Parts: sequence; structure tokens; C-alpha cells
Amino acid sequence: MEATTSVRLIYVSRMTEACDVTAIEEILNVSRKKNAARHITGMLCYDPAFFMQCLEGPKDAVNDLYRDIACDSRHTCVTLLAYHVIEERMFDGWSMAFVRASDLDAQTLRKFGRGKLDPFALSPDHARDLVIDIFTQKREQLRDQMDSRAP
Repeated sequence: MEATTSVRLIYVSRMTEACDVTAIEEILNVSRKKNAARHITGMLCYDPAFFMQCLEGPKDAVNDLYRDIACDSRHTCVTLLAYHVIEERMFDGWSMAFVRASDLDAQTLRKFGRGKLDPFALSPDHARDLVIDIFTQKREQLRDQMDSRAP
């Protein structure tokens, strides 16, 4: 039996007025349920001006989800930053981790921007590196999110 190819997809989008705090909570709740069923893991980084999301999982499932995301009216300017076949997931165990961009440290903001993060300006490699930095910085916070959802 052939192994399923796993991919990592990173995109950014601008939020519309339809995307308020309640909508973000709904996105997280629905994502966590549906992603687990699709074997998709990842992280959503939120800023009042943008979403940056990393999705990992089976190629077909991630591609289908990205198509749905691109049509979602709660955001616009959906822009694919990076897409790679992966051997190992970073967010294994997190159906959808959540990080606020405002919680990133000053060093990360300087490294990937000029004090203010603009993910639309990131190259594919920088997008991947930013996701790695966020994961490294926020690993304990993310672990707490995963643990708090356990039954």
C-alpha cells in the first residue's frame, strides 16, 4: 500500500468586517473538530489585520481545505506563501493551535519585519522560518492548548 504524501501549506489573508472575535472562536472550534477527522494539524496566527495559517497533513485533505478557505467570505486576499512535501509535522497533535501575533517577541518581529509583522511580504522560506520560530517560542503555550482540549 502506498504511503500518503504529507504537505505543509502556509497562507496569509486579510480579514473582512465579517470576521470578528466570535467568528474567530467559531473558526477555531470548527477547525479543531474537522481537522482532527481529516488528519490535518496546524496553527493559526491572528493579528487584527491578517490571518497567517500553517496546515499540515495528507496532500488531498490539505488541498481541499485550502480551496474551502480561499472561498470563505470572512477573509480576502488569500495568498499562498509556501507549499512543501514534508517528512515530519511540526504541529503533530494540534488540530489547530492558536497564537496572537501580538504575543510574538520583539526579536521575531525584527527578524521577519520592521517591528510590525507583514506576512504578505514574506518569501516561502521566510514564511516557513517564521512558523518554525513561532512553534519554538510558543511550544509550551501550544502544548497547554492541546492539553486543555483533552476530554
